[in-house]
Amino acid sequence: MFFGLFKQKDHRHYQALGAKYLAAERYADARVDFQEALKRCPAEAIQDALEIRKGLDLTGDRLGELNLQEGEHSLAAGELAKAYDHFTLAGELAADDSIKAKAAAGLKRVQQPMPAQPTAASSGHKAHGGSSCGTCKDAGSHGLEEQQIPESNLSEEDRFSLMIQPLPGELAGRYATLGHEFAKAYLLIHDGNDADAFPILKEMLVSGENDIVFYEVALIMYRSGQVHESEKLLNRALLLNPGNSMCYLALVQLMAERGRYPEAIRTVERMMELGILADQAQFMLGELHEASGDEASAMEMWSKSLELPGVARSAAERLIPILNRQGRSDEVKYLSKRYLKGCC
Repeated sequence: MFFGLFKQKDHRHYQALGAKYLAAERYADARVDFQEALKRCPAEAIQDALEIRKGLDLTGDRLGELNLQEGEHSLAAGELAKAYDHFTLAGELAADDSIKAKAAAGLKRVQQPMPAQPTAASSGHKAHGGSSCGTCKDAGSHGLEEQQIPESNLSEEDRFSLMIQPLPGELAGRYATLGHEFAKAYLLIHDGNDADAFPILKEMLVSGENDIVFYEVALIMYRSGQVHESEKLLNRALLLNPGNSMCYLALVQLMAERGRYPEAIRTVERMMELGILADQAQFMLGELHEASGDEASAMEMWSKSLELPGVARSAAERLIPILNRQGRSDEVKYLSKRYLKGCC
């Protein structure tokens, strides 16, 4: 349930997260979670491993297609190094042979002589930074053994840029403006080094309060067991910026994990009032009601979610087992046909 902001879970937790991100077309996040799921998947869970690899293949194909598009754009602009990186990534990420073939063809075109075109230097325009698709963080190929792209091939600036791209709304742009020290701390957190990231973020707060920095410190505090301090920081962040969706999600998870379901529900309802991740919030209400033991309210929330394209399939997946238990086979058939047709 929810977004795994604080704790590490078993393989099924990450598998479920990967599926949710895939449905939301957040392919980089989906791939990261599917990779984590496969790494944690026990040898005896053969069916789970097969499903996880299907998810990896699908996200790899989607990321491959995105890199093909970026490669074409870069090639048309005469940015051969960027085009080469994108086509290379497309070939490495994709499981589909046709995507690999297109990537190989793109690489051949990059290596052919190109007509003279204005460069960033001659035209006076600064080229867009980064050398790979903004949705391809932590990318790798999909064999039985993971073959991830070595992060040493990317600069810290590029790694940071790739990791923040999937953030919702305007957050990616805001994260990008926080400077080198914040980026350094963010990478340390990503590498599991909260201890070295913490003093950097605390020093930033000395010079000025910022909701994003409060949020990142709050997650560190939670992971260290300082739950009350974490909650205070999240609330301070929301006082500074009532529209920070990640702070709401963290608060909801914090409350739910401690059994404070009425507070969590009120927080999600507040999100909906403000129009913050409204579709996802509607679905989350169903999760919260289910977790609190109110199956009827959960079904009501998920039934409303069926009208929201971004979460309709997930809602149907949650409703069908309940309807099966209730013997409502006609409704199960209807939901399966309408929302789950063609699923793996």
